[in-house]
Amino acid sequence: MKILRCASKIALFFNRIVLVAALLLFLAVGQANASSEAVKKAGLQYACALLDMMSYKSQLNEVIRDVISDFGYDIVNYANVDKNADTNFILLRSKEPEELTGNYLNIVAVPGTEKMKDVQVDLRFSKVLFGGSVPSEFEQYAKTEKTTSEQPLVHKGFNDYTQTAFFTPKEDGSLGVDPLMDIIYKDNEDLILTGHSLGGSVAVLLGSRMVCMGVPPGKIQVVTFGAPAVGNKTFAKDYGDAVKHTRYTISGDPVHGLLQFIKAGYEQTGEEIKCKSNPNSLKFSHNMSEYLDASIRNYLDTLEEKNIKLHNNPPANGTAGVFALPKEPVKGRVYLVPAVVHVPDDIDNDIVYMKQLTNLIEGYDFDDYIDGDETDEAAQNAAAIRNSCDRICRVTIGAKQMTRKVYQITVQEDISDPYGNIISTQTRGTTTDNLSPIEAVFYSLGRCTMNRESFE
Repeated sequence: MKILRCASKIALFFNRIVLVAALLLFLAVGQANASSEAVKKAGLQYACALLDMMSYKSQLNEVIRDVISDFGYDIVNYANVDKNADTNFILLRSKEPEELTGNYLNIVAVPGTEKMKDVQVDLRFSKVLFGGSVPSEFEQYAKTEKTTSEQPLVHKGFNDYTQTAFFTPKEDGSLGVDPLMDIIYKDNEDLILTGHSLGGSVAVLLGSRMVCMGVPPGKIQVVTFGAPAVGNKTFAKDYGDAVKHTRYTISGDPVHGLLQFIKAGYEQTGEEIKCKSNPNSLKFSHNMSEYLDASIRNYLDTLEEKNIKLHNNPPANGTAGVFALPKEPVKGRVYLVPAVVHVPDDIDNDIVYMKQLTNLIEGYDFDDYIDGDETDEAAQNAAAIRNSCDRICRVTIGAKQMTRKVYQITVQEDISDPYGNIISTQTRGTTTDNLSPIEAVFYSLGRCTMNRESFE
């Protein structure tokens, strides 16, 4: 997917808040081995994590939108408010067909709980009847007073949010679901619904509602992170297979199982995939940044397992590599020296990922690059000359522990010619207050990359 290509460019804006952390890790699965289902699945997980993070309120959203638009995508914000909910969601749409599928990509992302009115939505634990085939009927069914467990019942608050966001007329008379229905009935359009926490539950309900409106079962794909159950056993039985639902959870996250614990009769839908928890974090496991960190590890592990290299330059056979960016101004051919990493022992399990990310990000914005393996500086210079490189890039990553599980991460980038003449040197860094160590490295690498403005 072309949108995966913009990861490094967005890195410049990866700061201040956890929600933007996902941006840097949205890698080039669209250019990866098309036959690898594991890689494609990991890439889809990243894509959805990106949009879920962006769906939360952020002062950086406008900047991020500008960057993504450079890569052939539009992001449109939708919102609707009534007495039941204060709702919003974003819709990403590709301007051109995707290279692998030939289809246009569309992703809807619904944010999780972030406002007091969202908390009120979460706390409406009672169940309402799920039924109908048009928006007005959805509302009428939900008002049914006498129901039984033999009928499909869903969480009242989640249903309220879904109804307000997608099926309640706005001032101009339009519905939030209108552009989605236009998309789904075109042969060359793919639609994915995603959300974190409350947003994930709404995505499941939205997909089910669209099936009720006539969308063929299986046409819509839903990806959720830490999402609570939506309805009862009957709902799960009747509508669980209506959409393809992939449900990511993390050990220690109580939210995805909370309703079953508090209120009897709720049952999850979809295929559960358990993510590895972040061993270097004290953050609440439900936090979206924790799901992102788990996705980083999964994606890079998947590429490693499938022996897919993160190369910017095309292979000898001329086919596209994993990370193939649009042509940028030529800034030379660079020889990438293996990163040197010095971090405390309790986060040294992140070193392998830090090195992989360095290999990926540092090649961005150069006309071409090759990966080196020499550790001696003289050997590196000789290898650069031998491979017709006019730049050598050396990266050193360090970490200083500030408090328990909080580190100051620094990345120093030194770029020279093959004869030892320094062209550029810079140091960037951030803390892990709101980021994982891996995300902090990615941010700092991106800052270095985007700061290269004066190369000839």
